[in-house]
Amino acid sequence: MGIMKFNILVFLLLLFIAPSMQACHKNNIINKQDDGFALSINKPELTVFAAPAGAPKNETFSVFVRYEGGEWIDLYEYDAEVDGGHLEKAIYHMAFVSFNADFSKKIEVKVRKNSGSISNVKIRPEIVGIEPTVDGNTLTFTLTSPQKISVEINGDLHNNLMVFANKNENRVIGENEPGVRYFGPGVHKIGGDGKGTLYLTSNQKVYIAGGAIVYGTIDASNADNISILGRGILCGGMYTDHAYPHSNGKGLIEISNSTNVNINGITLLNTVGWNIHLANCDGVVCDNLKIMGWTINSDGIDPTCSSNVTINDCFIRNYDDCISIKLSYGLGSSSNSRGSHNIFIQNCIFWTDQGRSILIGPESYSIEDKNYENIVVRNVDVLYNKNYNGDWPKGVLAINLGDGATVKNVTFEDIRVDRIGSETNLIAISILQTPFNVSTGQRIENINFNRISLNCGLNIDNFIHGYDETRIVDGVHFTDLKIGGSFVKNAAEGQFDLNSFTKNISFKLTK
Repeated sequence: MGIMKFNILVFLLLLFIAPSMQACHKNNIINKQDDGFALSINKPELTVFAAPAGAPKNETFSVFVRYEGGEWIDLYEYDAEVDGGHLEKAIYHMAFVSFNADFSKKIEVKVRKNSGSISNVKIRPEIVGIEPTVDGNTLTFTLTSPQKISVEINGDLHNNLMVFANKNENRVIGENEPGVRYFGPGVHKIGGDGKGTLYLTSNQKVYIAGGAIVYGTIDASNADNISILGRGILCGGMYTDHAYPHSNGKGLIEISNSTNVNINGITLLNTVGWNIHLANCDGVVCDNLKIMGWTINSDGIDPTCSSNVTINDCFIRNYDDCISIKLSYGLGSSSNSRGSHNIFIQNCIFWTDQGRSILIGPESYSIEDKNYENIVVRNVDVLYNKNYNGDWPKGVLAINLGDGATVKNVTFEDIRVDRIGSETNLIAISILQTPFNVSTGQRIENINFNRISLNCGLNIDNFIHGYDETRIVDGVHFTDLKIGGSFVKNAAEGQFDLNSFTKNISFKLTK
């Protein structure tokens, strides 16, 4: 072929493919599958990350998303194992999907149930007010703001679908930025087998990009100014043989003796211990986290001897406590010295298959500052809470005080509890000794519950118990407490068991 003919052929070829290339660039479509649905897209209105090969897949639903006026994007339905406890395998499998949007346009979501019919659909929390449209085995709904919602079909709480509609990241971290440990799209195994630990030092960032799954754990000790960011997944799923494979008891993220810590945007999946443990830390923000665990001891976030901690806009579903605030860990441990002060938990959604949504105590081995003080929990939805068996490990909102510690100045407000287990109560406050602490607590005072509602009735009593004449509960105040659709005017109406070592327990209505 002559040079002139070759050049003409190239020119004609470019004319033919240029429009499609420009369209692809204009829409930022990364790739498509054979049926025409896009797998991923990157636009301000909507960003969807393609899942890496081998990502855990849930086949219960097929989920699609688009911005108003755009084309449907086929989301990857990840699998989250839920409920199991001491078993070697989880009992149920919850699906979840995620995407980013700036919500300048309405976001439409379409969910198809892949087998069986749809008789009813519920989207929770109810406060978001989403009413889906159902057509056969498909439902659609619209989002106008970032949300974390549970789609439940035919009343199935165990095999539900979580939709994580994230706001856009403030800044996407670059792969070559200094001080950044970058995990791009794909599967990464720390230590080569996914059972290793990534250790951070001061001024370092970990960035887990959307479309990335990182198997392993992250640890930082005596570090300042550290961040763990992104839209990807940190997973303990390489441990598949038992609920307790870690000999050291560490979970997915372990931060100790550190300051100015930022954990933002990522998903934590299949932990083999506590998901996030903050020990002796000062100045921590946990924001927009999605945490799902199935095993016993899979606490969500545990601030231990830590202060100035903010937990905001997080979804936590696990087998154990969602938030557990402590003054130490490990029976008889005396390595920690700080109290737990100035802890703020807000705008979150909790779901515990066996545990408490919020627990203060009982482990309190701090050798110097034995105080829990200035703790605020506000604007929280509890979708489900089931307690352990036994007399003391009760409550959706619980204070179990041991080891000579004091709890004071705690506020719970604007908390909506939808469903609880048959052996679960709403409020459990007690000074006691448990198998997890070496002695009883000292004093609980100035605890305020404002606008707390339980959507269903109680099967067992709430309780507020001091221990003896010197170890008392003094000052627990309820304003506009609502149980089973009725406001509570006194202890009897709220099914509260108060022992003789309590005083200044009050109930007030403003409505």
